[in-house]
Amino acid sequence: MKGKRDQITGAVLVILGIVVFLMTTTFSIPVTSSYPGPRMLPDIAAFGFVVCGLGIFIESVVSKKEGTSYLTKEGWLKVVTVFLIIAGYIAGMLVAGYLIATPVILYIMTTLFAKGSSSATKGRILFSVLTAVIIYLIYVYAFGLTLPSGLLFS
Repeated sequence: MKGKRDQITGAVLVILGIVVFLMTTTFSIPVTSSYPGPRMLPDIAAFGFVVCGLGIFIESVVSKKEGTSYLTKEGWLKVVTVFLIIAGYIAGMLVAGYLIATPVILYIMTTLFAKGSSSATKGRILFSVLTAVIIYLIYVYAFGLTLPSGLLFS
């Protein structure tokens, strides 16, 4: 696929922003001055996606740089692999819960993207566990939200 990488990236961001905004319009909780509801953060993100995507796209169109191929065959294979891993993560979270599935997926993803670097296995394990625990503590204790416990533990 030939074309400017930034044009494709910008267009994808704009489309993603529009899709996120359209999805948030289905939320039925009303927005009040005391509680903005669950729509606020996704709407801000959608707005950011559209604005940044338009900026990237327009800057790329105005730019005089020659376009290159966006992804090679190996790059597309890696994209498909990541999507499959994320689908597996969602299934794993439904079955095993957040605290088991998240460190596993983080380790798998850091291993996948550590190819060619001197990343130690212990470091990836430590990163995976600490990141999952920190996110858990923030969501459960700071935000008062629950994370999936999985079918095995409910």
